[in-house]
Amino acid sequence: MATAERPIPKRPPPPPVDMKPILGGRLWTAVFLLAGLGLIANPAFNETVKRHAPPEDIRTDFSKWKEGATAQVRVTVITADAARLSCANADVVEGLHCGYGSDRILWPKGPNEPADDNQPNLIQPYRTSPDNALILLAGLWAQPEVAMRLHREPPSGVSAKRLNRFDVVCDVKFLKKWEKVDVRWDVTGNWVTERNALPRIPLFVARATSCSVVKS
Repeated sequence: MATAERPIPKRPPPPPVDMKPILGGRLWTAVFLLAGLGLIANPAFNETVKRHAPPEDIRTDFSKWKEGATAQVRVTVITADAARLSCANADVVEGLHCGYGSDRILWPKGPNEPADDNQPNLIQPYRTSPDNALILLAGLWAQPEVAMRLHREPPSGVSAKRLNRFDVVCDVKFLKKWEKVDVRWDVTGNWVTERNALPRIPLFVARATSCSVVKS
């Protein structure tokens, strides 16, 4: 009598293989740290961060605004301001004067004045940054760094709205406090009379002795 063949038992499946990641968590952390250090050390990256960083909160110390005193003043401008900011007053302060007399008639050029220069003796109105206080400042555009910015970004034929606003920090000497002055913020704008009405923020004429562009 034939013997029945026994079925061959199936081989059990192999146990699952524990696949370890090529880069573990700690190794990924080290890779990210090295990449970050390399990016920070990149000069181009650093310059980009500086250009796009929010401006620091710098407040003007008005207690230093006294006749004969020196201090740093931060003002906000565009290159078109070299020609469009004007004041009107008959007073001459240590050789400095507004672009117009008190009658708002253009100040005549002296016989020895060049026809075209950076007008170091011209008083112009500016607003401090970020306080927006009025200061009457002469000589800003005659400073080399500011004059170079004007040369690199000439405003001729360009709308003022398309020009980049930037801040300038100047060492200034406060010369005289005025009780009032007429100012105009554009060549086609209206004249506005500003008065020395706030004791905390006196209306001063000052001369810029050294200036640097600090924000573009």
